[in-house]
Amino acid sequence: MKSPLKSLTILFLSAILISCTSSSSGESEKSKEQLAEEKTMKDLEKLMEDLPDPSLVPFTLKSVGAGFDKGHINSLDRIDSYKKNRDKMALNMGVYASDISYLAAYGHEDDCIDYLRASHRMAEFLGDSAIYNEGDLNDFRGHISSQNEEEIARILGKLFLETSMKMEEDHHLTMAGLALTGSFVEGLYQAVITLETFPNTPENQKLLEPLVKIVLGEEEALLDIIQVLDDLPFDDTIADMITELSILDRLYKGDLQEIEAKMQSDPEFVLTRDVMRDITLEVKRIRQRITEE
Repeated sequence: MKSPLKSLTILFLSAILISCTSSSSGESEKSKEQLAEEKTMKDLEKLMEDLPDPSLVPFTLKSVGAGFDKGHINSLDRIDSYKKNRDKMALNMGVYASDISYLAAYGHEDDCIDYLRASHRMAEFLGDSAIYNEGDLNDFRGHISSQNEEEIARILGKLFLETSMKMEEDHHLTMAGLALTGSFVEGLYQAVITLETFPNTPENQKLLEPLVKIVLGEEEALLDIIQVLDDLPFDDTIADMITELSILDRLYKGDLQEIEAKMQSDPEFVLTRDVMRDITLEVKRIRQRITEE
């Protein structure tokens, strides 16, 4: 069963796709552009099915005793620099969406609200007359305090769904693809940076296995993201992301497959931070390219 947050995220994407196809539904013949757009939408739908629950990484981090670290999220001070590049703005909207989940998991109410308000401003900059409801944000604050994950999901889903309905038709597919890319990379970053910085003791190595399994399980979503980016109109940002994520894919097919095989064949296999070094370095590098000016 999908979690409430993932289900609402899929609903959010569906709203984007419906608005995208509505203008051409009466035509009997489809242009190459329309066929390409339909392929992108199908690939986005598959990506949404394969993406891990957005709350999976932060709540797993909390469950293994990893303390909150503000260095694991992107600073809001960088938003003005993203205005120079719309693609980078869209990527970082996705980054901030994952950061909101991280902040909510650790009960940081005020920062959550600040990040939601910042996301609203970014959406407006990208041409989206976003819905913004102070009452929803106040409700959200209370549910963060009580750690009510279902209500957190409902309110975030409502905000994102209503916002998506206002997206400008000329930008939504690229925005959706890039935002999902940013969100995926940020979640992966929060996992690997914790593996890198967590105290390296035998007890912790066993404790961190669920986090390693999350990283290992994201190969399918990674392939979907590469496909979606390949569908989008080509520009420098998209080309750069395809290149970087393809390097990550090669690591999944090499190092991570070996790690997964050892975990399955040898119950005594110990997951040290050293075995995750290459994947950690690559995720950090991709995240840096997305978040830094």
